[in-house]
Amino acid sequence: MKNNIIKYATIAALATVSFTACKKDEVATPTPVEQELITTVKLVVTDGAGFNKTFVYKVENGFGSTSQGTITKDSVLLTPNKTYNVEVQLLNEKTSPATDETVEVKNENTEHLFVYQSSPASGAGSVAFSDGSKDDKGAAFNQAGKLKTDAAGNGTLTITLKHQPTNKAATTPDAAGGETDVEAIFNVKLQ
Repeated sequence: MKNNIIKYATIAALATVSFTACKKDEVATPTPVEQELITTVKLVVTDGAGFNKTFVYKVENGFGSTSQGTITKDSVLLTPNKTYNVEVQLLNEKTSPATDETVEVKNENTEHLFVYQSSPASGAGSVAFSDGSKDDKGAAFNQAGKLKTDAAGNGTLTITLKHQPTNKAATTPDAAGGETDVEAIFNVKLQ
C-alpha cells in the first residue's frame, strides 16, 4: 500500500511538472521601430561676422530607399584658412509641410552620431571638423561644431549620420559601427 501511495504521488508530481513545463511563456512581440525618413540634409554655416549660408543635399525619395530618385546638392563655397560654425539639419520633404527630423535625432542623441570626413584629409581643399556637440551622456553627437578650412582648393565633405553606433569616439563611419541613416557628399570649393 505504501508503494502505491508513493507511485501515485510520483505520477501526480510528474503530471504537474509536465503541464507547467508545457505552458508557453507569454512574451509580447516587440514593435519594430520605424526609422525616420530623411530626404534632405542642410548644412548651416556661419562665422559670427555676418556670413550665414545654408548648403543643401537632397535625395528625392529619401536616403537608404531602394530607388533614391533625383539627387541635388549644393557646392560648399567657403574662404580658405578660416573657422566657421556648422550645424546639420535633417528634413523629410516627402510630407507637406516638411517634417524637421532633426528634433527626433536630437531627442535620440545617445543613439546617433554625425561623422565628418574631408577628402583630401588635409591640405588644399580640405575641411577639418572639431568641437562637436555632445549627447546626453557626454559622448560625441556632432550635430553642431566647428569647420576649419585649409588652403584654397577643391575637395569633398562627407557627412554621415550613424544610428546606434558602437563607437561614439570614432572619426570614420566604418569605425563608428551601427547603421547608416544618411550619407551626404558635398563638393567643397575653398576660394
